[in-house]
Amino acid sequence: MNKTLNFYFFHKIFTYLIILLLVEGLFHFYYYKISQIIYFIPFKNQTGFNKFIWSENGLVEFLQVIFLFMSTIFLIKFIKKIYYQFNIIQRIFILLYLSGIVYYLFEEISWGQHLFGWSTPEIFSNLNHQNETNIHNISSIFNELPRNLLLIWCSLSFVLVKTLKNNFNNFKKIILPNDNIKSISILILIFFIPNLLVEKLDLAPGHPALNDTEILLNIFFEIISFNFVRLSELQELLFNFYILWHSYYLIKLKYN
Repeated sequence: MNKTLNFYFFHKIFTYLIILLLVEGLFHFYYYKISQIIYFIPFKNQTGFNKFIWSENGLVEFLQVIFLFMSTIFLIKFIKKIYYQFNIIQRIFILLYLSGIVYYLFEEISWGQHLFGWSTPEIFSNLNHQNETNIHNISSIFNELPRNLLLIWCSLSFVLVKTLKNNFNNFKKIILPNDNIKSISILILIFFIPNLLVEKLDLAPGHPALNDTEILLNIFFEIISFNFVRLSELQELLFNFYILWHSYYLIKLKYN
């Protein structure tokens, strides 16, 4: 770890990737409309999400797993480097963080089922909504609670550090090891807040639309809330990109 990764370079590449995913998602989701308007594009009654990008074991999920795997390696190196410099509370916090990331990684690959392709055990088959060997698809509490905690951690950490006093300097460094990752937090909020407002304020007419005006309103609110892609998967990709850089910057710091 002597070399320092160029955050701005990788952040730029990641931003271009997000833009490409959005453009492709927009084209794929509204292909039935676009092919009606642009005469040289063959008409096809196609909508929805591109399965090669957004489905289970698709491109986005593959990147999520890669980011989490690298994050796990960084966190283990971080613990080896500074573990005995921390007090017992800080050690527990870091170990819980590592445990949470490892749990998240194994849930993403359904504890190896996505890699090795075994049949879902009967106990999970009867409970799991997607017939997979994981816990987060069993109940909303196992999915939404960890997801909301991730959202808070990845998007609001730069706010949280401002509430801590100076005698919590080590904790402040753990929470925000480098100001660069604030830009990822802001990106997460950009992809979270519009959807939250549309849902909570019930702005979209919903489906089925009753007239042309409602159709246009649905399209408008789908676009501004990014629901022409699998938004939950896109948000998780952003979470994992944040975790990757957060864990990387941890091992670049010195602690008192």
